[in-house]
Amino acid sequence: MARQPLAVKYRPKNFDDMTEQSAIKDILTNQINTKTFQHGYLFTGPAGTGKTTSARIFANLINRGEGNPIEVDAASNSGVDNIRNIIDDAKKKPLDCEYKIFIIDECHSLSNGAWQALLKTLEESPKFSIFILCTTDPQKIPNTILSRVQRYQFNKISNDGIVRRLQFILEREKIVNYENEALEYIAKIVNGGMRDSITLLDKCLSLSKELTIKNVLDTVGGADYDILFDFVENLTNKDTRKSIEIVESIFNDGKDLKLFIKDFSKFILDLTKYCIFKSFKYISIPFTNENQEKIEMIISDDVYSILDLMLDITNTIKWNNEPKEIIEMMIINYCRG
Repeated sequence: MARQPLAVKYRPKNFDDMTEQSAIKDILTNQINTKTFQHGYLFTGPAGTGKTTSARIFANLINRGEGNPIEVDAASNSGVDNIRNIIDDAKKKPLDCEYKIFIIDECHSLSNGAWQALLKTLEESPKFSIFILCTTDPQKIPNTILSRVQRYQFNKISNDGIVRRLQFILEREKIVNYENEALEYIAKIVNGGMRDSITLLDKCLSLSKELTIKNVLDTVGGADYDILFDFVENLTNKDTRKSIEIVESIFNDGKDLKLFIKDFSKFILDLTKYCIFKSFKYISIPFTNENQEKIEMIISDDVYSILDLMLDITNTIKWNNEPKEIIEMMIINYCRG
C-alpha cells in the first residue's frame, strides 16, 4: 500500500492548524460566527500559502460539516461550457446542506467567455450559492469580477513559520534525528511556500531518516559550493589560469555556462550580504561550520568588484547562445586589471 504523502497527511483541517494568515482567519471566522457570508470570494497569493486549504476549511465551517464543496480545477476546465455547467448547478438548491459552495482553483486560467458567463451569476447569485475563487495570478482576473468579490491576499509563509511546522511534522512522525540548520535551509529555498517545504522534507526523509544539511543538498541538487568557493577565491587572487580552468571544466562537462554564471552571481550576492550583515539570515548559502569558515577566509572588498564583474558578464551574454569566449575574455580582462 502506497504511503500517504506528508503534504496530504498534514494538510490543515481547521484554521487553528494553519500557519500564519491570522487576519484572514479572523475575518472568515467572524463571518462564520455572524453568518454574514458573501456570494463571491477571491483568494490570491503565492503557491503553497493556504488558499485552497482555507477555501475547503471555510466551506466546511459554513455548512457545519455537512455536504462537500464542489471543486473545479480551472486549469483543465477553462472553457465557457464548463462554467455554464457550474452555473446551472448553482441554481439548484442543495439537498444535504444549507449552501452550495463552489471552489474554483487556478481561476486565472478561465477563458474570457467563461468569465462573462460567471459574471452574471456573481451579480445575481442564488442566496444558497457561494463561489470561492483561488489564484496565484490576480492580474489576469477581469476588473468586472474583482469588483464583485471579496478579495483576500495570502502572504508568503515566514521562514520561522515553515520551520515550526516542519518541526511539528517531524515530532508527529517520531523523527528525532534532525538538524535545525537543515530545516532553516529548506525554509529559505522554498520561497514562502508551505506545501513545497513539506514536499521537500518528504523527499529528504525518503533518502534518509536523519535530516541533515548534506541530506537536503543531496536531494535538491543545485550549485556545487566547492566550485563556487574555488572560483571566488581564484578571482579574488586574480589567478587567471585557475579561473579559466574552472570555466573550461564546466564547459567540457556539458554544463550550461549561463546557468553557472547565474548560480555564481547569486553566490556572490550572498557573500556581499554576508559582508554587510555578518549573518546567514539573509543568504541562501546553507549554514555549516565549514561554510562559515570558508566565507570568513575569502570575504574582502573584492567581492564588490566581483559582483560588478558578474553584472557585466550577465548583461553581455544575455542574448548570446555561445557565451564561453565572452566569459573567458571578461575574466582575463578582470584578472589583468
